[in-house]
Amino acid sequence: MSREIADRHANNALRLMQQAHYELERNGDRLQAAEKASGAAAHAVKAVAEERHWRHGSHNLRRTIVDLLATEFNRPDLSEVQYVADRLHDNFYEDHLHDWQIQERLVRVASLVDFLVEIRQQEPNPDFLPTPDQQRTIERLQLSEEAAAADPLIDYPPPLPPFTPPES
Repeated sequence: MSREIADRHANNALRLMQQAHYELERNGDRLQAAEKASGAAAHAVKAVAEERHWRHGSHNLRRTIVDLLATEFNRPDLSEVQYVADRLHDNFYEDHLHDWQIQERLVRVASLVDFLVEIRQQEPNPDFLPTPDQQRTIERLQLSEEAAAADPLIDYPPPLPPFTPPES
């Protein structure tokens, strides 16, 4: 993982947001606009993850990273905007959103992208004290791809306790 890769993801994020606006406003292409914005969010998350040496190779890992950053920076809206980006990705396949809905979502996703591109070069928030579960997640994100691949359940939460119904 390197600064060059993080820079590349950040630049891709900004470029894709520009393309999203262009596709919607100039070409009227809702599908491309939605997918470009969704991709911009993914690249912005990947830029932060690269800086922190976190794995980020799946949608689920990127959602987890956004949730951690939302907590670290006391920005619960980040998780909500990630959900919006995910819905834009869905729209690429379903085409169920109107132009005005896409436009509103592009503005929200652009705010996520801008925030992530800005904070990626900062040190982690020194006031953030992760819970034990969050620390466990961070440690798992820091594993190499090889170490993570050795345990297919590494990115899942711990197993649930057994269920024993109360006696009636």
